[in-house]
Amino acid sequence: MRGVVAHGSGHDEGCVFVAMKHALLRLVMRRLAGRLSAVERPRSPANIALWQFGGVGDMLLATPVIRALESAYPQAAVHLWCSDPKFAAWLTRFANVASINPFRVYDYDVRTLLQRDVRRELSGILEQMRAQRVGMVVNLHRPALLDWWAVEWWLMRRLAGCFTIGFAPDFLADGQPLHAALLLSEWGDDHYTRLYQRLLARAGIPCGVETCFPLLEADRQAARQLLDSRLIAADGRLVCLHVGGRRLKLEQKMWPLARFAEVARRLLDRRMTPLLIGVEHERAMGEELCARVPGCLNLIGQTTLVQMAALIARADGLIGHDSGPFHLAVAVDTPCVAICGRPDAEPEYLNCRKEGVAVVVGDHPDRIAVDEVWRAAMQAFGEDG
Repeated sequence: MRGVVAHGSGHDEGCVFVAMKHALLRLVMRRLAGRLSAVERPRSPANIALWQFGGVGDMLLATPVIRALESAYPQAAVHLWCSDPKFAAWLTRFANVASINPFRVYDYDVRTLLQRDVRRELSGILEQMRAQRVGMVVNLHRPALLDWWAVEWWLMRRLAGCFTIGFAPDFLADGQPLHAALLLSEWGDDHYTRLYQRLLARAGIPCGVETCFPLLEADRQAARQLLDSRLIAADGRLVCLHVGGRRLKLEQKMWPLARFAEVARRLLDRRMTPLLIGVEHERAMGEELCARVPGCLNLIGQTTLVQMAALIARADGLIGHDSGPFHLAVAVDTPCVAICGRPDAEPEYLNCRKEGVAVVVGDHPDRIAVDEVWRAAMQAFGEDG
């Protein structure tokens, strides 16, 4: 079966394999759902496992859930399991988050699980979760592959006695897949934070929808000192520009740099300093933009995530792709505009419905005009166009 996928001789063989795989996984998931034991929601669990996968933006979207768990269970320790701890380390700033643990769920599928070392690794993750003695699992992941879903459910079933909360596919609507579940058909076009709110409501746990990034006064002071070292006045007007994006670069869906340059020129005309932010691999784009528009200040690759958040909080606005810095701006209440040039724009990421937040969507980045982004920015920033 593995050879059909890796070395298949044609489209038909691939389709047959996928159909067989889905049939097998549906059978496995039905059996896992059928083994659900009756467990009441614990009144005071000592430990809670929270599963959230993805990048910085996904971690930010989990913050209302972290606060809801702290409010409902003040004494409970939350153990976060994520695909890459480098995106989640800052969540230990929440008093109830006790640990950040790697769970690279995207590494597990029908093919990789044929390998003994991969199965051994997954069993090791199960033992680590058991050692945490969790009384509740809150799974915020909505897997794109049934493979990942089946792996997650296998783990939850083996955490004996746990109350499980998460999303479920519609083919299990007639069963009891989790102790508290929200079916995919119930999603609609809601933002993730509202979906999480509805999910936790199924378990009787009140949850807000506002994301947050905890910043200390020391963080804000460090941002002011960094700007001062670059001869930027403490009261100067700044607008952060994020010209990169990990996923968008892979998909070649980034807004043209020449259009960011035009936005930067317009900001300078209004006596606003364009402050370029991002991570190291985006630095070259920032250098090219500075060459085109000398008045820009390039800090790409020169800040930690916390420093970046503090700079965004200090700024008068942010303009960038629908990526991590956009979600940071939403979390620290900085007016912002997200540029999304993809035909598959995901409403669960973009429909945050918050004042001062705008999203400009097009089916291709080249079809999003500078004037459209500029108008959205001026409205979000409370400026005259």
